[in-house]
Amino acid sequence: MKNRANDIATSGISRREFLHSTASISFVVGTGGAIAACSSGAGPEAESTVADKTVTPNIWVTIGANNQIVIKYAGTEMGQGSMTHVPLILAEHMDADWADVSVETVAVNDKSYGNPIFQNNLYTAGSTHVMVYFDKLAHAGTQARKWLMSAVAEHWQVPMTELSTKPQVVAHAASGKEISFGDIVASIELPTEIPEVDKSEFKAKSDYRYLGKSIMRRDVPAKSNGSQLYGMDVQVPGMAFAAIHRCPVEGDGPAIVDDVAARAVPGIIDIVTLPYGVAIVGETVEATKVAKSKLQVTWTEKSPFRKKNLDTSLREYQSAAHDLDLAGVAWGRPSGDAKAHLSSADRVVEATYSSDPAYHAQMEPLNATASVSDDGKSAEIWVGTQTQSLTIMGAAEALETEEANITLHPLSMGGGFGRRSVLRQQYVDDALFTSRALKRPIKVIWSREDDLLAGQFRGPAVQYLRGAFGADGKLTAVHHRVATPYNLPTMNKHRWEASKPKDVISMLGSENSTYDIAHHLAEHIPTDRPCRVIAYRGVATSYTKFAIESFVDELAHDRGINPLEMRLQLCHKNPRMTKVLERVAELADWGRKMPADRALGLAISGYSRSLSAGIAEIAVDSSNGRISVLRYFGVGDAGFIVSPKNAQAQLLGNIIFGLSSGLHERVTIKDGIVQQSNFHDYRIMRMNEVPDIQAEVLTNDAPPTGVGELGMAMVAPSIANALFTITGKRVRHMPLAPDVVLRALNT
Repeated sequence: MKNRANDIATSGISRREFLHSTASISFVVGTGGAIAACSSGAGPEAESTVADKTVTPNIWVTIGANNQIVIKYAGTEMGQGSMTHVPLILAEHMDADWADVSVETVAVNDKSYGNPIFQNNLYTAGSTHVMVYFDKLAHAGTQARKWLMSAVAEHWQVPMTELSTKPQVVAHAASGKEISFGDIVASIELPTEIPEVDKSEFKAKSDYRYLGKSIMRRDVPAKSNGSQLYGMDVQVPGMAFAAIHRCPVEGDGPAIVDDVAARAVPGIIDIVTLPYGVAIVGETVEATKVAKSKLQVTWTEKSPFRKKNLDTSLREYQSAAHDLDLAGVAWGRPSGDAKAHLSSADRVVEATYSSDPAYHAQMEPLNATASVSDDGKSAEIWVGTQTQSLTIMGAAEALETEEANITLHPLSMGGGFGRRSVLRQQYVDDALFTSRALKRPIKVIWSREDDLLAGQFRGPAVQYLRGAFGADGKLTAVHHRVATPYNLPTMNKHRWEASKPKDVISMLGSENSTYDIAHHLAEHIPTDRPCRVIAYRGVATSYTKFAIESFVDELAHDRGINPLEMRLQLCHKNPRMTKVLERVAELADWGRKMPADRALGLAISGYSRSLSAGIAEIAVDSSNGRISVLRYFGVGDAGFIVSPKNAQAQLLGNIIFGLSSGLHERVTIKDGIVQQSNFHDYRIMRMNEVPDIQAEVLTNDAPPTGVGELGMAMVAPSIANALFTITGKRVRHMPLAPDVVLRALNT
């Protein structure tokens, strides 16, 4: 069957033009809540039929006389399933028939649809979508349902209280009458005012048809049969391909370009010098790759990043973290007076942890297609992005034009993990600048080598923790200093202006949100960055929880307390976390007698309001430092679970992601240049290394929270804690790579 959505996305016409050319009647809510009818057609003579009639009771849903429903989705799909489960909330409360629902991604920077956690921008990150949109979409669905029922009540002259709904039908039990939503739109006069809705009118959980069940994700069939449209699939008339030869050091650019040999490659159209590199434009991808290999470029050598080396940076971070006279930026909600309590304590336990930069390693290579107008002041963009808003804003900034001049076609992504969430997306800039220079549509495709060379990584960090116990043996004070670069100033300057000097991307997870500690202080010690840095899956929790959970284990062993018992004591005011801990301990049979060459290690993590705990069962080869994770047990709690199977899949994916990043993944910097180039030297977990994993996501009546990062941050510390049990040695650097482990074992 021909895919009409594919035709639209690849035709080069804008959505505005497409809508203008399609005959329809719609009803639009005005600012005062009144509904006005409007029509559009292919021309003055066009006429609409009843079957074309649609009504829009609110900004989130459109109902057609043909009984089809369109629900707006304010996020982007990158494999997490939210394109299904967020619209499903509205469908549930509206009592729509999910089989007759289509989902339309919002493609304009409209604050009405925005994510309030991200300044009301369209932004898919932080596992926030179900959490922040649940009540909004429940309200929208309830409102649409109530509006349709009120029309039927008036038409049939029956009380609203006698009416009910079932999928896409309003029913009157007393008379046996039924009418479909489509027939209501087609044949009944609808109220001109939208009804008010109270939260008490939302559908009860006991009546849910979809939520809490496992509904097939909308993206799965197309991804299974190969018809899903990604940025890589876009074809635009007149399009050429471009490869980018980028300066390996941030801040420098081309000084001399020798392109004679490159231009001689068959199929090469032009070569364009950019501020940071050179674009090689050709009729085929293959031609651009060959020409790129023949290009000779002499780079400027003015950038201060040429003096950056990761080892040097980590040493500087450690000095800063340990310098208690160096004031930091307090993070979270400090409690008590940790500094004073530690200064007077009889015994202070301290430890220092460090972590390397990490690469997102998303499956789909980065790419973008852009068509810039001849005057250079408007553009159409096809790209997989985590943020429609920032992509539009960044493109407008790049072209020095207005946001209204940017038309965006957001596409599915083969992974994001924060890599596609920045204001100025480098690959989009590449396509825009090259298209503007050649005055034709350009598709830019980055190779894996390009992505690592110009990567934007999870920043390196050194963390210094100090803890003290009271006379009763309970942990009373913790001071946590995190020396790491700022992220937001370069990632999203607008968000930075609203939040400075606090940077959630650098510090999330260092706050004490789970444990009962009377005196707690987390401080950010801002440091110079040796490389580009942006958000990473789990944001800062991927390294802050490594330090915290390793440290809690150290404190437990210092006091001679079982690590599980230690955490249960610290979580005594958190019954949900207690339940998670007890369940994961039950799954793993914590406390069972282990062979001498195996051990269990425990850690917990929290992300947003979600909770998780994990236990790793490992072995280690002391001759080479290689850790084998034999089994992993994980339990999560994210409140009410919209889709149990998807939530479990997300927890499993997070555990695998955590295993890979915790055991293997590292970026090193020398003289400002990334030393890794592909998966042969940027090590990720192989399929045969994935252990047996038992994962459970609990459900309850608490408001739903995120599962997209659920459990990832607990993995590395649980492995490190198990390693200590086997070897008696603490490994305080992440990743727990063989050379790191071997060095610890030999000290």
